[in-house]
Amino acid sequence: MKLRALSLLAGAALLAGCATVPDPGTPAPSGAGTAPAPTTATGTPQETEPEPSAEPQSFSLALTGDVLLHPRLLREANTGGQKYDFSPLLAGLEPYIQDADAALCNLETPIGVPPYSGYPMFTVPAQIVTDLKQVGYDGCTTATNHTVDAGTAGVKRTIDTLEQAGMFSTGSYRTAAEAEAPPIMEVDGVKLGVIAGTYSLNGMSADTDWRVDTDISAACLIQRAKDAREAGAQVVVAAVHDGAEYTNRPTAEQRKLGRALAASGAFDFIYMHHTHSVLPIEKHKGTWIVYGLGNSVAKHATPTVLNREGISVKATFTRQQDDDWSVSELAWVPHFLTEDPVRWCQVAEASRCVGDGQAEASRERSTKTVDAYGAFKDGLVPWEPAGTR
Repeated sequence: MKLRALSLLAGAALLAGCATVPDPGTPAPSGAGTAPAPTTATGTPQETEPEPSAEPQSFSLALTGDVLLHPRLLREANTGGQKYDFSPLLAGLEPYIQDADAALCNLETPIGVPPYSGYPMFTVPAQIVTDLKQVGYDGCTTATNHTVDAGTAGVKRTIDTLEQAGMFSTGSYRTAAEAEAPPIMEVDGVKLGVIAGTYSLNGMSADTDWRVDTDISAACLIQRAKDAREAGAQVVVAAVHDGAEYTNRPTAEQRKLGRALAASGAFDFIYMHHTHSVLPIEKHKGTWIVYGLGNSVAKHATPTVLNREGISVKATFTRQQDDDWSVSELAWVPHFLTEDPVRWCQVAEASRCVGDGQAEASRERSTKTVDAYGAFKDGLVPWEPAGTR
């Protein structure tokens, strides 16, 4: 069973720009401290020393790529009128998402109102958030090149929808106060900072510079990570939306950025999305960098097999003797998006969904790409949750 204790801090939205904000803390639950004191045989209250609560020593975090709902996926999910069901599309993900203590998606497109639209200006139904929550996701990053496709109203609607589902979000904001709040979510008693950002808004502009995190310079991301730690984050990860679409290698600038973030010591883990294709995984200066998760779910018009592939990863963070945290294990799984209907399918099982030759070719291609910088030598392992072995 997957155990999760997630709380949303500072109104569920997070740090934009590079300012330090104190952690407001988490209030005690209602009714705390009301249990009666133990008594002696004579009925006299007995003083007892409270047992110290054990501090968490590890937790795992599942990270997946772009959730990009093209019109084909809306048509397949439509159950009549304006009702949608994305659970069949996402079903293959559930054993993996449930295998981690927390899980984050990248919600590529804004929540809209009917009629919904596709490329180049996306809007999608709110039901996708409900179904992501049902699978087991705890939150989503929202800083992408499509964040302002539906304007400021779309940004606010997206965050409202995630908040109503009890999900964490970061990368875009409704108010300046939210944009200045520390980007921290709590996972089983550990404070996790999530620093998100996007390289572009597709040539559009937000109504104010704090609406979306668009500064992905190393200097700003590192400063934001330091600010999150000042606010109480024990573990900090970077979620960067960047790269060149439909490629199998990071751009020179992307790799330089990833390595700079890793070398800074400000981040415990770095991952990226946007390319809609699988990119390598690298361990640099002791810190893992996932350069491209590819798509989680999507259906592009561009005819390349690369945009039908993706990977998901599970990072297990362990407390060290000095109270620092680091990734003790990184696991990965490749997947393939099937046709007619589109479904998320783990590549090892893809022969059930597509032809054996196609599944094996996808597995070989993703494996070769992921290992381009020596990830397996550095300890990357297969992700095999219970029930999938």
